[in-house]
Amino acid sequence: MRRRKDIDQLRGVAILLMVMVHSAATWAPSDVSTTNLLALVIGGLGGLAAPLFVTVGGWVTVQSKWTLRKALIRFSFLYAAQILVNISAPQRFDPFSPGVLTLFALLYLTAPLWVRISKNIQATVLVGIGIITLNHILLSGHEALDWGDRTFVGGLLEHIRHLFLTGTYPLLPWILFSLFGASLNNFNPSRRTLLILGSGGCSISAYFLYKSIQEKIPFAQPSGEAMLTFFPSNTPFLIAALTGVLLIWAMLENKDSKIGIHHLGRLSLTLYVVHFIPLSIFANTNLGLSSASVLVLGYTLLWWPLSLVHQRLFPTRSLESVLRSMTEQR
Repeated sequence: MRRRKDIDQLRGVAILLMVMVHSAATWAPSDVSTTNLLALVIGGLGGLAAPLFVTVGGWVTVQSKWTLRKALIRFSFLYAAQILVNISAPQRFDPFSPGVLTLFALLYLTAPLWVRISKNIQATVLVGIGIITLNHILLSGHEALDWGDRTFVGGLLEHIRHLFLTGTYPLLPWILFSLFGASLNNFNPSRRTLLILGSGGCSISAYFLYKSIQEKIPFAQPSGEAMLTFFPSNTPFLIAALTGVLLIWAMLENKDSKIGIHHLGRLSLTLYVVHFIPLSIFANTNLGLSSASVLVLGYTLLWWPLSLVHQRLFPTRSLESVLRSMTEQR
């Protein structure tokens, strides 16, 4: 089917947010608190990057003609790309740490299951609630793990555990966002419906904020003691992330991409892999808050014009093109 610029635009926003949060994590001054207002804004927006990325992936998968051959090629290619990311950022990952690309590999391999579920609204809601409930039950077994625990791979069994449950982007609960994206494709809710659902999510998120104030704990942190945590993705985070994705979707779906963000979306895999390289090279740069803020903003936005130049001069030179040629070969 014909590519939709608005969907590429949504993916472009996701990759920009992902670059932003990764560069902020790399160059943030050590003495800046995670409760700092700027840190909260960056963390809040950056926290929507992966949920939006995976939701768009779910939407696009419905459009894709799935075959086992294609799934195995994509699985292997994305696994290799994740290893490349890990090697390029050794300060963040072990060589075989599962991450967002291995999540996409697993999601495409299991797509026939969750795409079929997404075609029935009652089944989608029930399975979605089941995923959130099961994740909440299993959370107590690994919520104390830190970043090192979630990225260290001591053997095959630990790798598998990280893939499905204890890693940075495990299948449970992240499959929820793919299911959500697929249902958006299948049912194509109106902007009004998206905004109503988003308003409901905002109300629930406001309750979580009130509760965090009452209990005198941080509202959101990457990990540790907080109402919302990303590693692991707890129930308040999942609800807030789904809400954020709903609102972004309502704002950008069916909107013309007049400023070229859709070009970023068409290169999202390439940009995800490549953007770690400068971050790794300049990881030990010591900056003040003002300098770090300017650098993070500049580095994030730099990929926007680069994607425009790439699409104009080298449109077939990308990881996306390589993967496409591999899956289309007979």
